[in-house]
Amino acid sequence: LGTQLGAALDRLAIREGTALVAVSGGPDSIVLLDLMTGVAVDRRLTLVVAHFDHGIHPDSGAVADRVEGFARARGLSFVGGTGALGPLASETRAREHRLAWLEQVRERHGASWILTAHHQDDQVETLVMRFLNGSGPAGLAGIAESRGAFCRPLLGVSRQVLRGHLSAAGL
Repeated sequence: LGTQLGAALDRLAIREGTALVAVSGGPDSIVLLDLMTGVAVDRRLTLVVAHFDHGIHPDSGAVADRVEGFARARGLSFVGGTGALGPLASETRAREHRLAWLEQVRERHGASWILTAHHQDDQVETLVMRFLNGSGPAGLAGIAESRGAFCRPLLGVSRQVLRGHLSAAGL
C-alpha cells in the first residue's frame, strides 16, 4: 500500500508544501490520514486535517470530535467547519457545500493540495451510476486522479486493501 501511495503522490507531484487532508471520519479517510502521516516527513509536507460537519446526522458532532482527536494525537493541525443543511439535504448539496468549504480552507492555509480518500471501489460505483443515468463519453471517464487542487492518491487502491490497513494498524 505504501508503494502505491508513493507512486500516486509522485504522479500528482505532491512533495514539499502544505496538504489539506479531507477527513470525513469514515474508515477510508482515516486510512488516508494515517498513510499521509507516515510519509509527510520524508516528503516535507505539512498536513492540515479538515473535517466538515454537514449538520445532517444527529451524531455528526461526535464524529467531528473523533476526527479532531485523531488529528491532535498525531500532532496535526485541525480545522473543523459546520453547516446546517438539515436531515433532508441531498448528497449533491452536501458535496457542493463541503467542496466549497475545503477550497476556502485550502486558500486560508496556503495549501497546494486537498487530498481526499476516493478509492478504486468509488471509481467503479461512479462509472456504474453514470452509465445507468445515461452519461456520455465524458461522464464515463470516471473520477480523475486530480482536478484543480483536489487529489485522490488512493484511487488505484481497493476498499478491501484499505480495510486491511485499518485493521493491521489497529485503527
